[in-house]
Formats: sequence, C-alpha cells, structure tokens
Amino acid sequence: MKRNALLDYNRLPMEKAFNVRELGGYAARKGSVTKYHQFLRTDNLTNITEEDKNFLLGYGVRAVIDLRGREETLIYPNPFREHPDVTYINLPFITDTVLDMRAVKEEGFKPEQFYINLVEYKDMAAQIFRFILAHEDGCVLFHCQAGKDRTGILAMLLLGIAGVSREDIIANYQVSHTYLRDHVELRIHDGLEELEYSRPQWIAAAYDHVMTEYGSFRNYLLSAGLKKKEIRKIRRKLVL
Repeated sequence: MKRNALLDYNRLPMEKAFNVRELGGYAARKGSVTKYHQFLRTDNLTNITEEDKNFLLGYGVRAVIDLRGREETLIYPNPFREHPDVTYINLPFITDTVLDMRAVKEEGFKPEQFYINLVEYKDMAAQIFRFILAHEDGCVLFHCQAGKDRTGILAMLLLGIAGVSREDIIANYQVSHTYLRDHVELRIHDGLEELEYSRPQWIAAAYDHVMTEYGSFRNYLLSAGLKKKEIRKIRRKLVL
C-alpha cells in the first residue's frame, strides 16, 4: 500500500486497522481549526503490519495512550509498547460498572448511562490529560479495542475543549460503526450486539451531561483537577 505520511488524512489508510482517524480539520473556537498530526483515535493495533507501524511513526506518533483494561492489553498487546521512539502508557478508562458489560445489559443499564459513567471517571480523565501535557511534541495516539466507546469519550473531551460543535463531535463518533461493521474479529456477541453500534444518542447523552452538569468542557476539566494554564496548553496543542 502506497502512503505519504506527510499528508493530512481524515481516516488513515491502514492495512490491518480499520478505525484510525484524525482529530484535525474541525472548525473550532474563535474561528480556528483543529490541527492535524496532533491526535489520532484508533481501534486495536495488535495486528498492524510493520509497514503500518512505520507509517504511523512517519505520521508523527510519539506517544500512545492505551485506554483498555490490563487483561485486554495482555490478550491483544500494543505493538508500540516497547518501541524506543514511542512513549506508551496504559491508562484504563474503565470502571467496575463498565467492566462486566453482560451484567450491565442484564440489569437493563442503558448505553447512554454507560457513557455518562465514563465521563464521570474524572480521576482517570485527569491522568490522561496530564500525560498529554507531558507529551506536547509529536502526535498522541489513543485507543481502546474497537476505537469506539472509551476512545469516543476521550475524543469528545478533546474536541469539546477545542470548541468543536456538538454536531461535529457526534458525527466524529457516529462513523465508527461504518468502519468497523464488516470486521468479525471486533464484533460483540452473547446478546450484546446492540453495543456494536455507535448510536448518535449515546455520545449526545455524554456531551449533554457535561454541558448540564458543568456548563462547559473547560469547567469539566477544572472539576477533574486540571489547572487553567494546563487547559490552555491542551488547547494550544489542539487548535491552530
């Protein structure tokens, strides 16, 4: 596959990953636009080829945030974990409520509430953002297993702090199912097939929760313990 890592992509052309996407190119606050080559959201990278890996390195990836639980990382190891040019960290964006999705389904728990629970895991959100602050140079890649739920919430928080519109944030989330639906290895079974989708109302519930409870994404991050100057630095990395 012929690729140019210096170009700006929406979805990156990969051989063995299917939901590798930019946060760049969105209209943002005060007439600005989000930068390319700063943040990538992806699905599981375990099976990527050596050419895929070199393409991501050429694209500028220098830090990787693995949002999965420890067991997931052992079964599906990240190929950048021991890479000398990349700082890898496992920050599980997951709570006891999220861990057993089957129990959640049996108890009649709604996906909207699942997403709100992720938003409210503010201790981990603060750790994630402080890792980002410590790696301002180069592109930060973040991922979970499908690159949809945990990854979708972090993408929402980043785009939200950049001032991207609610509609664009929902659209950024919603397209995941389009890219993932034909890949059997990423599918969920045992009566949880509904969770394969990326329904717009799920991420909308998380977005609206932030706005209702905190008034803004800035206030959300302040409530998580970040300082104003840290939030400004994150915005500078995000926005032209």
